[in-house]
Amino acid sequence: MAKKTKPVLGRDYVMLDNGVIAVKRCFSNLDEPYDKREKIPDYLSLVDHKLQIKSKKAYKKALLREETEFNTLVRKLKEARRSLIIVFQGRDTAGKSGATERIMQAVDYDPKLFLWVPIGPPTETEHAHGYVWRFYSGERMPEFGQIRVLDRSWWERVLVEVVMKLAPTKELRSSYGELRMLERLLSSPAGGNAIVAKIWMDITRDEQHRRFKARAANKPWKLSNADKEARKHWDGYTDAANEMFHRGGTQYAPWHIVSSEDKRYSRVAVLQTINQILREQLK
Repeated sequence: MAKKTKPVLGRDYVMLDNGVIAVKRCFSNLDEPYDKREKIPDYLSLVDHKLQIKSKKAYKKALLREETEFNTLVRKLKEARRSLIIVFQGRDTAGKSGATERIMQAVDYDPKLFLWVPIGPPTETEHAHGYVWRFYSGERMPEFGQIRVLDRSWWERVLVEVVMKLAPTKELRSSYGELRMLERLLSSPAGGNAIVAKIWMDITRDEQHRRFKARAANKPWKLSNADKEARKHWDGYTDAANEMFHRGGTQYAPWHIVSSEDKRYSRVAVLQTINQILREQLK
């Protein structure tokens, strides 16, 4: 991995009012060559894991407010000829499923509006095509007025494939530009006119260990060998995530980093962040 450096507020990232870190850099050339000498800012070192909502009453009030606004905003998508793609990446056990549940709840589980797309390892058929091919199969891409939540996404290309060395280094390094261009296409009128909201959910190593123990005791079916393997490569995923934010956080599809140490805070913050994106895009 490239050498890390301290991010500069306003140049490498902005801090939203709710404590979420937004990485949205300008790229003069979306397909700019990979520079292995470039220092990668350590965005994850800035995450404030002390953020929390202590009161259950305050949590329910804030969640209802954000769910109500979300429901109102997404009803405007069809008239605006837009759609919404929410990309969730993050640490294992960080709460991607819980955040998705709150989004579904906000739209009353309406199947005409919403589809949850959990992404696992590619099948043999998917392996035979380019790595983004499978995201266009079936109903994985939304129509105007619809929402898709991707529980992991095309960004696995520069996370798990980088950390586990599943593809040649040269191919992986070229992927950053390809993924920037993919999201530019998705958000353009010619490519779908989608609003792409990218969320990274982050927790500490100690909190992940605690959640793994609780999962093993109460929901062992949710534990996999891949989860255990990912924990062994914690530092590798940290480096890969920081590089993904730096090389993939654009003005049209920024990365948003949310602390998920406190589940109440993270669920509200995720909806707040998506609502802010919708307000800006649906003006």
